[in-house]
Amino acid sequence: MSAYSQQPAVVPDRNVMPSGWMLFAAIMILISGLFNAFDGLFGFFRATYYIGRPIGGSIWIWALVLLVFGVVQIAAGLAIMSGQSWGRWFGIVVISLNALLHLLVVALYPWWSLTIIAIDLLVIYGLTAGWRNIAPRESQGPVG
Repeated sequence: MSAYSQQPAVVPDRNVMPSGWMLFAAIMILISGLFNAFDGLFGFFRATYYIGRPIGGSIWIWALVLLVFGVVQIAAGLAIMSGQSWGRWFGIVVISLNALLHLLVVALYPWWSLTIIAIDLLVIYGLTAGWRNIAPRESQGPVG
């Protein structure tokens, strides 16, 4: 036998299951992204949807920012759900910016923005402290 045939093949483990916090974070990023995208669309067609006035710029500009940022959040949530290693860091950056964005638009709809900021803090916790992989149990097959 040659030395090449004795070396075990390195096969990536595709059966690694995500932790509960990671799954929670991915789902909440997707939901938050959908809400931001819908808020942006509503801002285009119905400016009376918002309660107050924005800090800077017009409602149309903030609606555009919310719409674009919602699409970016959906991409981050899908990257985390697919198990991409860069998705965690992309999600942390996107959610941090989302909390900052909602801090800036708190004048438009205060209670909703504060709720989203609280959810963003939970998602950041889930992406930083709760990121672990759990390998499933291997079945005990016949030894032979």
